[in-house]
Amino acid sequence: MNYDNADLVAKLHTMSELLSDVKKAVALRAQESDLALTEQVITESVQLGQQLNQRRKELEIDLATLELQTGVSASTLKRLFKDPDQVKFGTVLSVADALGVKLCAAV
Repeated sequence: MNYDNADLVAKLHTMSELLSDVKKAVALRAQESDLALTEQVITESVQLGQQLNQRRKELEIDLATLELQTGVSASTLKRLFKDPDQVKFGTVLSVADALGVKLCAAV
């Protein structure tokens, strides 16, 4: 293929514009992700219990089924949903995993 300098410059300019558009889209997506994470920040343990219980309800899983899936008694599940401080952290992790909830720590 034979290109003259004008064609190459035009193609490079087009590619530069496309790259700029991609960079803007990536930056926007990163901002949206940061915002979504900020909205899900839990500042009190009670919020975690409420979110886990909400997730259970969204999945239409009753306490008896969750008890069978996790090996955690229904009474402990109720305590966890009301106040996670009342149960072992391993129990919280087990229930979160069963509900498909990913817990992460940000420092």
